[in-house]
Amino acid sequence: MAVTPLPTNMSEEVISDDKAILFSRTAPTLVWAFIPINITITPKANNADFTLILDTPTLLIIIPNVPWNIQTWKSGNKKASDKNDKPLSLLTDYCNYACFGMKIESDVMNFTKMFKSYAGKIENTKNKKIIVSGMGGSGISGDIASALCDAEAPAQVVTWKNYGLPEWVTKQDYVICISYSGNTEETLSAAKRAMEIGCELYAITTGGKLKKEVTKYGGEVTVVETGHQPRAALPLLLVPLLEKIGIDNLDEQIEEVRNITFELKKAKHIAKKMHGKLPCIYSSSSLECISYRWRCQIEENAKQMAFNHSLPEMNHNEIVGWTLPNDDLIVVTLRDSKESSVMKKRFENTINLAWKEKNVDIIEITASGKHLLARMMYLTVLGDLVSIELAKLNAVDPTPVEIIEKLKIELSK
Repeated sequence: MAVTPLPTNMSEEVISDDKAILFSRTAPTLVWAFIPINITITPKANNADFTLILDTPTLLIIIPNVPWNIQTWKSGNKKASDKNDKPLSLLTDYCNYACFGMKIESDVMNFTKMFKSYAGKIENTKNKKIIVSGMGGSGISGDIASALCDAEAPAQVVTWKNYGLPEWVTKQDYVICISYSGNTEETLSAAKRAMEIGCELYAITTGGKLKKEVTKYGGEVTVVETGHQPRAALPLLLVPLLEKIGIDNLDEQIEEVRNITFELKKAKHIAKKMHGKLPCIYSSSSLECISYRWRCQIEENAKQMAFNHSLPEMNHNEIVGWTLPNDDLIVVTLRDSKESSVMKKRFENTINLAWKEKNVDIIEITASGKHLLARMMYLTVLGDLVSIELAKLNAVDPTPVEIIEKLKIELSK
């Protein structure tokens, strides 16, 4: 990622967990983008003067027509809109502009390179009952780990995507909290509950409150590199999780993932077939986490709806909904070259009866590879590429997720 140096009259400061930094400057053609430990400059095609307030490591707020200045103030639990804590030069509360340190396109193209071994650095837990707390792009790593464990059985892994923890959790259970930012509300709540119960606690994060609280508690923390989109940081979060769980032959599996071929031409073709339609993505239950990943990436990157379901469960309900198919729908099947004979039979019959006999558009994709992790990641990379190409066809920027940031602001009030 190219980074333009700061101008000589512009200050640079490391953002701590308990500070918000106010930058203001008469600066035509510039927009500031924030990476948690530095500031970058990107050209902007207008001559507006503006100020930026960094109230979180990922949210940038533009305020026009403020002279050059730099101030710092404690933010704590207060918001920038709190009158008694707001700098005098702050003209408005929030503007709906959010920018991250790296564009999602760059992250996707570097996806396999982010798979790096932690061998010898993370001791795997001997506990075979593990609860993984995580939301959104951070939480998908727990879904994948759970599916791998269901297939390879080194441990029982249950994912939790809510506040607190299930009532059945005891201090004998091992809790892993994953939040790329380290400030995810639900994950912090789960960590707090784990501490109250007395569970052994492990966190994977870039920092934030999660690192601070788990360290204070005496739990183990793996700190991963910053500057990525949370939903594109999957490899950074997944590998230490798999090391901690104790997946066998992980280094060999990582190497296979790093050698996955990026099929950009195929992704473009799939995106073109999807364009203007609502994707319905189906997989076996063992790959449901990957069909869910496709759905979420299409929704966040391409800014459109998508749906997912899994076989055999959909054969007992949703298949009936295809009795009267809609021309606006398109089916995508994600399959495993090593799927069981009974799953193969189910897929082939479902494809013929529910879709082909009714002339429903269908895209069939099958992953191959030695290890299940590599087959999962092949489908993941392809889905991420498809979502980027679909964003281009939809004429939208795949990087920002403005409505999520707006919701966080409203919830913080």
